[in-house]
Amino acid sequence: MPNKTEELRQAIIDGDEETTRRLSEEILAEGSDPLKTIEECVYPAVAVVGERFEKGEYFLTELMLSAEAMKVAVDIFTRKMSSEGKSSAINKRGTVLLGTVKGDVHEIGKNLVATMMKVNGFDIYDAGKDLSPTEFLEKADQVNADIIGLSALMTNTMLRQRETITYIHEKRGGKYKIIVGGAPTTQGWAEEIGADGWAPDAPSAVALVKNLQEKSSSH
Repeated sequence: MPNKTEELRQAIIDGDEETTRRLSEEILAEGSDPLKTIEECVYPAVAVVGERFEKGEYFLTELMLSAEAMKVAVDIFTRKMSSEGKSSAINKRGTVLLGTVKGDVHEIGKNLVATMMKVNGFDIYDAGKDLSPTEFLEKADQVNADIIGLSALMTNTMLRQRETITYIHEKRGGKYKIIVGGAPTTQGWAEEIGADGWAPDAPSAVALVKNLQEKSSSH
């Protein structure tokens, strides 16, 4: 008989929002530690979903359903932690500012990345879409970001990523790590425009920011 945490992990992998909500609430009602449940149940589920997506066993639809289920679980557990004054325990990994560049109004990919990063313990600030280089920088300064993520979903808005990186480097030097993503972007493009990293999808974006944070904390 699988226990409730195993069932919850499976519900998240299956993208079953309703079961995720019910089990999360039942697990809390039984007095389980919310942070421990996130670490033992939600994180492993995220890893499985990311793996399946990379192998082509899951597509964007499944990834989005799982991300929504994860969000439900994490919201329930972090609410409980805030009410116990423990919420800071989960946000140890760093602060990431995400936004879509000027002229581009696509947000699905960015929102998915935001959800997956949040679930992995990052503090996420979503600055929205159609953002100028100045808006990116102001927001990053305001929230004291460690990493800035620039999304572009169209070939003609990709150039805005270069513009934004150049602007931020001119104004702040290497203060912020800047990563890029979006359908038309590539690793080669990221290197060409001086980005600190590129991710083809949400699970890779999570791995990338973890890697950047580990590197900067080991310096």
